[in-house]
Amino acid sequence: MRNKDLTKLTLAGMLAAMAFICFAYLRIEIPMGGGLTGKIYIGHAFIMLAALLLGSKYGGLAGAIGLTLADILAGYTTSAPPTFLSKYIFGWSIGFIAHNIFHLSKEMSAGKINKIILAATIGGELINIVTEPLIRYTFKIYVLGMPQQLAYLSALNCAVAEVVSSIPTVAIAVTLYKVLEHSLLKNCRWE
Repeated sequence: MRNKDLTKLTLAGMLAAMAFICFAYLRIEIPMGGGLTGKIYIGHAFIMLAALLLGSKYGGLAGAIGLTLADILAGYTTSAPPTFLSKYIFGWSIGFIAHNIFHLSKEMSAGKINKIILAATIGGELINIVTEPLIRYTFKIYVLGMPQQLAYLSALNCAVAEVVSSIPTVAIAVTLYKVLEHSLLKNCRWE
């Protein structure tokens, strides 16, 4: 394995671990309809960072692995498969928007970088707000055999929790990216 790939894999693992820690220890569960709870947490900020720093593949894997492990270890084992798929799509889409559509590069002006990371993180959150509830709804009906009304209520709770979490998550991700840009990214050679 080349040094560049090892560096990317290590950083992706560290960001996946941070997403895991945020879910496992820093989440806020709020009661929602039907006896269900919504989970609000800022772990998405680290998936966003992985995608912005490392690209689609590593961003997707950091999200999928970090939050799937968090689900399993927190006792939400039936949520693990839809989490894996939805968080991979989430991380991958942010990396795709930032690197493939806008061609994010550290040689760009600070203003342009800010616009790109803001567009990529907001775009990724919008994609996640739509895809995650749909994936969970489909999984609960067709794999778990849950009644349609309960699966719908669960998907709606998921969407509401994602919307509430998205605002602080985007703000944290953009801020952390700017901090890293002035320290870690200044000397990185993996691109």
